[in-house]
Amino acid sequence: MATPTLSIVKGTDTMTIGSQNKFDKKTIDDFLFDKQSLLELANKLHSTLDLEHLITLFKLDITPVLDLDEVIYYSPDEDSSINSKGRHLVSYQLVLHQKSLGEITLIRRTRFNNDELKQIEQVLIALLAPLNNALNYQHAINLAQHDPLTGVYNRLAMDSMITREIELSHRNNSPLSMLALDIDFFKNVNDTYGHAFGDCVLKHLTECIKQCTRTTDALFRYGGEEFNLLLNNTDSTGAVELAERIRQHIEQTPCVCDGLQVSITTSIGISTLQAADTDKTFFKRTDDALYQAKACGRNQVIKL
Repeated sequence: MATPTLSIVKGTDTMTIGSQNKFDKKTIDDFLFDKQSLLELANKLHSTLDLEHLITLFKLDITPVLDLDEVIYYSPDEDSSINSKGRHLVSYQLVLHQKSLGEITLIRRTRFNNDELKQIEQVLIALLAPLNNALNYQHAINLAQHDPLTGVYNRLAMDSMITREIELSHRNNSPLSMLALDIDFFKNVNDTYGHAFGDCVLKHLTECIKQCTRTTDALFRYGGEEFNLLLNNTDSTGAVELAERIRQHIEQTPCVCDGLQVSITTSIGISTLQAADTDKTFFKRTDDALYQAKACGRNQVIKL
């Protein structure tokens, strides 16, 4: 089995360990610190697969020991950007079996001495395996909740998110709206140009929608060519304005795939959460609005 490694990527000018040094072939047995404490820490970290909870547990254990001001973790797909504001910091790239597990930075007001750096390396070794498990679990969950073609959330994710957003809306007394979108005459696109071209159209549609929405708006592929948007803190007026912006943008932006160009339009239904709504009644009213938009001639927005 490959040995866990740590690679330091930056530190203050008081550090005696140089940039890009490798701590190869270090295991817990190589350190002179209390093995029982490390074992207890490792067992505690192995108790969860939730990434946020794991990092919180790690912070709670090491912060008082090292008198830290901050512990900042960046997952492998995040960019680290730290302003130490005159404080002292040490950052490590975390690697297990040649796989990047992200980067962690420890910050405080006073300098880290050599003994403390050894202690940091020691506890980071204990973090690697549970962190790898948590990242693998998070990746599996993300795959299960996303549509493989378009990359947006799928129906499974929508079923859980809509319940949570309704609860938050009621609790905070904040508006919540939903859009249902359907590509007009999508079957004709598939019949005329083939399913590969149809897949390209679906990806084009999702990009058009994303260009009109906020990062907090949740986009779902409900099935086939039907998509849903969940809009928190958005009332009926705001939902209608967004729906029209999306409809016009899609109509005015031709889809180009493999040298072929085709224009598409969408029908959009809208509903805003009411006090007595459940997830089922909220979704049904939105879906009914979509079907009314299609029945009334398509390429339009209907609100119920």
